[in-house]
Amino acid sequence: MEREDDVQLIRKILSGDDGAFNTLVQKYRKSVHALVWRKIGDFHYAEEITQDTFLQVYAKLPTLKDPKRFAGWLYAIANRLCIAWVRKQKPAMQPLENASVRAVDNLTYDRYVSEQCESEATERRYEIVEELLKKLPESERTVMMLYYLSEMTAKEIGKSLGVSVNTIRSRLHRARKRLQADQELLIQEFLDNIQITDLEVCDARWGLIAKMFPEEAAKKRICSEIETLLRIHPETPEVLSTAYWGYMTLPGRTKNVPNSLFDKMLQYPKTATYLSALLGLAARSEDVCQKWHYYQRVTDAFTISDAPELSWYLLAYEVMLELAEADRSLASDGYLDELIDGLLKTHLAVCQETQQWFGWAYTEAVKYRLKFNNRLDKAYETLERAEIRLGEVEEQKWLVEHNGGSVEEAYKKIARLRAEVFFRQERWREAYDGLLENAPDFLESLSERFNEDTTNYYYMLGRSAEGVGEWEEARRYYADAHFAPTPYAEAQTGLERIYHQIGQKETTDTFEAFLKAAEVEYRIREDTDRKKIRQRLITNKQNKKATDFRLETLKGETYTLSAMSGRVVLLDIGSSRTRVHNRQIPEVKIAYERFSKNDDVVILGINDGITTHQVRKIIDGHQVPWPILLDPQGAVRKAYQIIGIPCSILIDKTGNWQYSCRDLDPISGQPLIWMIEALLSD
Repeated sequence: MEREDDVQLIRKILSGDDGAFNTLVQKYRKSVHALVWRKIGDFHYAEEITQDTFLQVYAKLPTLKDPKRFAGWLYAIANRLCIAWVRKQKPAMQPLENASVRAVDNLTYDRYVSEQCESEATERRYEIVEELLKKLPESERTVMMLYYLSEMTAKEIGKSLGVSVNTIRSRLHRARKRLQADQELLIQEFLDNIQITDLEVCDARWGLIAKMFPEEAAKKRICSEIETLLRIHPETPEVLSTAYWGYMTLPGRTKNVPNSLFDKMLQYPKTATYLSALLGLAARSEDVCQKWHYYQRVTDAFTISDAPELSWYLLAYEVMLELAEADRSLASDGYLDELIDGLLKTHLAVCQETQQWFGWAYTEAVKYRLKFNNRLDKAYETLERAEIRLGEVEEQKWLVEHNGGSVEEAYKKIARLRAEVFFRQERWREAYDGLLENAPDFLESLSERFNEDTTNYYYMLGRSAEGVGEWEEARRYYADAHFAPTPYAEAQTGLERIYHQIGQKETTDTFEAFLKAAEVEYRIREDTDRKKIRQRLITNKQNKKATDFRLETLKGETYTLSAMSGRVVLLDIGSSRTRVHNRQIPEVKIAYERFSKNDDVVILGINDGITTHQVRKIIDGHQVPWPILLDPQGAVRKAYQIIGIPCSILIDKTGNWQYSCRDLDPISGQPLIWMIEALLSD
């Protein structure tokens, strides 16, 4: 009957009845939101993705061939949008063309599983928040729910309740203060009402304890409850897995897990519990050979068809190859060949499952073959398969629509890798022409211009130019590789060869003088490149009206954006939980010191969704001199449509949002200083 109702509604919609579409939305909205929420772990962004899902449904409804299958089609659209959203974060598994999941941000299994666990526990934590809000007086609870959970503005709430905006703001302020003062008691009371016999709430419960209580107190309580859980429940993979994730909520992660628990988990082969145990043992092993042993057991114990988590199974291949790169004695050339083949097959299966473009898997396998100089004939064949696949409509659709890529750039990426294969084979003319013709845009940003990959590329250009007798070009590219912030080790040797080839014939200068002249030329090119990057950056303004906010510091000081009118504002939005943000703070400090005496510049830190003791760690650990504002509900992140943190937002003197920069990888405070200077000069 339900399917027939859907069919009737769809027919009405296609005939122009918008009311029928509203009915369809109301029918499925909650279930779609629940699906999205479970997948991405963020209640507010789940609302946005739900809305986007129905917008796509409305646009694509005429393409639905069988209206009886509407529900499955709807959930498939929602699932694809979730995949795209997660991929834009700094996901646990980043695209390998950007980072070789060097165990994700030099991945450790700990971090990967932490994010997975956090996502699964979010719904339970949201329920906990609702329970905490019930402890507030009715008037305060109402405005908190409307403001944070229904995302209404103070003005909208005031209009709805028939009271002034100032009254709403006062209630919000009192509620925040009350929750901050009574937080521990409220949480304690709530935790006491939850029975740990319910496995479904254990993750959320222990995560909350670890987050809200001092480290030693949290550890004592969680470990005690895990022991109780194991004592009162029959031993099953689910119970063992729940206990394992409980230990993983504590600092030290896998180091907290008793060997006896790992032994029990390993008694259930072909299960996710078994896989977790092997990866957990690998993560906490300090000996490289031990790590290798456990990851090898993963690849031996499972196949693509029976691995409980394909992405974790892929992880085992990736980490083994990273370990082999660090210690070549771990694997013979023949075994490396098998590992790369296994990686490719598994990665293709992951791409199929997640609707990623298959070229990602092909090119990553080729990169490993280039790293190890292993079976370059296979590398060439793999690139041919990637190119053939890229010519297919479905591959292009997945690349462009689902992964936000470019078909043209994908072809260039394949061509660059083919040129690298030629380079390894010392086919200099083919290598030089291919590298030159398909070179990436080095001037996209400072990090693109000065990163290690760019330096390596310049070296390959220099060596292949030398191979075909292009001496001046070789000198230039070798200099670019040698004088870069992270020099390529063999570039100076290349310059010495060029000196003996042309330097002695043209002049009687020494090699040191030749090198000095090359550096002078390089510095001119570097300065020119910096100016081009700066110009490209500062001219790319957004010109959007900045959304006001009202946030407090740990001391209760209130800051609003509107109060900063007439000044340039830099918002450093981050979290102490992200290592990238911790690395970026010193660079923001450079910008702060540059403008600390300029009253027309304000720098504010906004910490997104973390507790007060974590904020204190940031302030104390980094000696942060600018105000740190608390944004526990991520209001600023949502208002400025920030997908991932850390992120820098720059607002001009008139209150317009001009720049939004994520993963700046700043160098000596740039490009933050450039952007602030540009806004000051307007």
